[in-house]
Amino acid sequence: ASPSIPSRAEAPSSLRSHDGEAGASPSIPLRAEASSALRSYADEAGASPSIPSRAEASSSLRSLDGEAGASPSIPLRAEASSSLRSHADEAGASSSTLPGPKLDRAGLEIHASGRISEIFGPLFEKQDGFARQVRMPEPPLLLADRLLGIDAEPGSMGLGTLWSETDVHADSWYLHDGRMPAGIMIESGQADLMLISYLGIDFLNRSERIYRLLGCDLTYHGSLPAPGDTLRYDIHVDGHAQHGEVRLFFFHYDCRIDGQPRLSVRNGQAGFFNDAELEDSKGVLWDAESGERRDEVRLDPPAVELQRSRFGREQLEAFAAGRIPDCFGPQLAHAHTHTRSPRIAGGKMLLLEEVTDFSPRGGPWGRGYLRAVDRIAPDDWFFEGHFKNDPCMPGTLMFEGCLQAMAFYLAGLGYTLDKDGWRFEPVPDETYKLRCRGQATPSSRELVYEVFVEEVVAGPVPTLWADLLVTVDGRKAFHCRRMGLRLVPGWPMDSKPELVASLVDTRPVASENGFKFGAHSLLACAWGKPSEAFGPMYAPFDGTRRVPRLPGPPYQFMSRIARAEGGVGAMKVGSSIECEYDVPPDAWYFDANGARTMPFCVLLEAALQPCGWLASYIGSATTTEHDLSFRNLDGQGRVLVEVLPDSGLFRTRTKLTNVSGSAGMIIVSFDVTCLVGETPVYELKTVFGFFPKEALEAQKGLPVPDDEREALTAPCEESVDLRARPERWFARGPRLAEPMLCMIDRVTGIWPEGGAQGLGRFRAEHDVRKDAWFFKAHFFQDPVQPGSLGIEAMLQLLQFAMIRLGLADGEWSNGRFEPIALGVEQTWKYRGQVLPKNQRVTTLLDLVRVEEDERGRLAVADASLWVDGMRIYEAKGLGMRITRTRSPVSTTAPKSGTGGPAFVPAASAHPELVEGPPAARNGRQTPPRAGEEWRGGSERVLPAARGTASAPSSRSPTTRAPESP
Repeated sequence: ASPSIPSRAEAPSSLRSHDGEAGASPSIPLRAEASSALRSYADEAGASPSIPSRAEASSSLRSLDGEAGASPSIPLRAEASSSLRSHADEAGASSSTLPGPKLDRAGLEIHASGRISEIFGPLFEKQDGFARQVRMPEPPLLLADRLLGIDAEPGSMGLGTLWSETDVHADSWYLHDGRMPAGIMIESGQADLMLISYLGIDFLNRSERIYRLLGCDLTYHGSLPAPGDTLRYDIHVDGHAQHGEVRLFFFHYDCRIDGQPRLSVRNGQAGFFNDAELEDSKGVLWDAESGERRDEVRLDPPAVELQRSRFGREQLEAFAAGRIPDCFGPQLAHAHTHTRSPRIAGGKMLLLEEVTDFSPRGGPWGRGYLRAVDRIAPDDWFFEGHFKNDPCMPGTLMFEGCLQAMAFYLAGLGYTLDKDGWRFEPVPDETYKLRCRGQATPSSRELVYEVFVEEVVAGPVPTLWADLLVTVDGRKAFHCRRMGLRLVPGWPMDSKPELVASLVDTRPVASENGFKFGAHSLLACAWGKPSEAFGPMYAPFDGTRRVPRLPGPPYQFMSRIARAEGGVGAMKVGSSIECEYDVPPDAWYFDANGARTMPFCVLLEAALQPCGWLASYIGSATTTEHDLSFRNLDGQGRVLVEVLPDSGLFRTRTKLTNVSGSAGMIIVSFDVTCLVGETPVYELKTVFGFFPKEALEAQKGLPVPDDEREALTAPCEESVDLRARPERWFARGPRLAEPMLCMIDRVTGIWPEGGAQGLGRFRAEHDVRKDAWFFKAHFFQDPVQPGSLGIEAMLQLLQFAMIRLGLADGEWSNGRFEPIALGVEQTWKYRGQVLPKNQRVTTLLDLVRVEEDERGRLAVADASLWVDGMRIYEAKGLGMRITRTRSPVSTTAPKSGTGGPAFVPAASAHPELVEGPPAARNGRQTPPRAGEEWRGGSERVLPAARGTASAPSSRSPTTRAPESP
């Protein structure tokens, strides 16, 4: 409904002011004095801004003295009719029990644009020829889906009740991040138009007068509607008034979802005006300088200071798209890490074109001010069908534009930076008084939105309180006193209905007390409401508290929990699970890797992520009132078989072997076995910890060996910029990963004879980017670089070293890298983290062994990873092998004591293979321990590395015979 409302007029003698009725029922509107001139009102400092002062009818509207607000012409809702059942009865009434006509969507569309007598009967034929009638809007603003009934006498211009319903679907055009916008929710109660039409208003209007909303008192209850909700509106016409030719009616309605109140409208007023009266409106005469405001309020400072105060359409579209730094600037760069930033609606629901003034300390009250504009065009989408032959902008959209301006203001203060996934919504259970005194039509030119800040609360729930003013071509058309908008917890799953709809469990899943741990539950572990991940035990985390999360797509590698033993919340050693992951043949990481095999970082995640799930399943985070983060600490393991695009079902068996707690931290240990079919793929032991924020911030890193400290900054004449993707490292054959997975940007230290063994030392760097894809995925509300990608950086530097040392030349140039050397045990340790605020990651690597075996050329190295000068990771025994085959092949499990699986080419799955079978398998390769020397075996010296910058070391790479198992 459009807010084109006559200004408040002083009551003429026939409509005397009814002072002193502070206790008047909200169902009896107070303002009934629309004069023919529709003069502006600015003289009622104490009067309700949405309802005119209560008038007494002089003849047709008799005095209400002594009647507790009852009047024959403006009756109280409770006395309107004995047939108007109580709200409690109506809340549960079915359509079949309600009186009067019932219409489906097609019938509602007839009311919007067809012959109304077709749905209301022959009595209404006399208005079918009128060009302008009181109608429901046409689509897309026809939001009601069905009329359930009407309890009123048609054509009587009496009182009545109507019931309508609106369904919210996953594909509803107006949805914003999985919710119905606040203004659209009000607009969905639009069937007061149908009710007053049924009562016969157009018998009197005769196309000369048109409907305009005057105002109401508005209260939200609870959250905004979501897909799957059905909004039931219970709408009442409470009374009528007339002064001269101007007719008014008064209404209220309630909106319920599943019987629970979600929106209340009281003191609703609307009138019927001719074109001259609307044109003559003086608008709202509210003035910020003299307007009401509270003195005792919170005025929390901004979290950031922006460097600009004007924002164009491009910036506003970036805000609507969730690209916060592109809108507000580098001060909000941390928002790059968000999985889903709090934002406003985009597309046609973006109702702001430009912010011309953003001033956190400005405005007439010195508390903050925002001014935004939207330029009106005759072909704006909302004019089409709102209404037929009477185009005007819905006042509910003006209100929605105001809320978008408030949301922009909160985001500009920096209050969304640590609120990833949250969303904006009106503060509930507060009454907002809306006044409307102007209209926007196709001939209008400019809408100005102004936000006059009264109060700012930074947290824990950021909230803005402000007066709102909308001006249309210089006329003040809309005002709302002390509107409240807040940020509330939300979930990225809410805005991904297509993804959620695709979550179908194709295999049996574990369950407990009827709660299934399938695909929906696992995605909720990453991006959803915690109680949807593990059930009621995690309901305390559905609000402002934060819970440890699984990584989200594209870095989540779990499809379902097939078995769970131990019990939710049991915190019991011996608890175990079996997790299944359906390996997609076209998974992104096969293309991103240097060869079409699962990269080690993905394999490591597929092994470790079930540990995080099991740690949450036993209830670790529920044992404390402090929010915790989950971090990997240590591990040792051995990869036995590669995982290929045709591997199919990948299973991980995880067993909790220890739980301990100290100083607010919880340490958990696991044994893990990964399989493809019945073939063991990866065996490891690992330790994780739950840590409060303070403990993570106090991490000091790992001890620093003197030679590594020196190597961290040592000058080197040779360097390679890998961002340019030089052919030597990215061409056919053994090659580094594609950009998405490449975790080293440049190699800044190349010492072919360096390191403790004289086999080579290398140093690489990687610039930390806040917009890196993995921060969004790992983790929601807790962005940190995955430790697995740190190990991947070490392996990639080892690959670089092998190419640089010539180990990939000659006959090996037709081979490829394994994701990590099969059969070689590696260990790792983490004592720090890479965060979005960091600048640079440096990787140091020393080769400790180079040899050939039956599978290919093998290099083993020790490595460390540093962030901004702090040594935080170390890994021992990292192996990388160049195989004789260009493409991965299907494999079988290795026998006990062997170095890896046999080559078993699967020509049907990999027709590109042309190489024949390799030599017989040799024994298991074991990395050296600190202080050990290599002994035994027949040695042979590999060819010197080609293109080295200095002479080969006297300590040449060697091959040793394997140890016995």
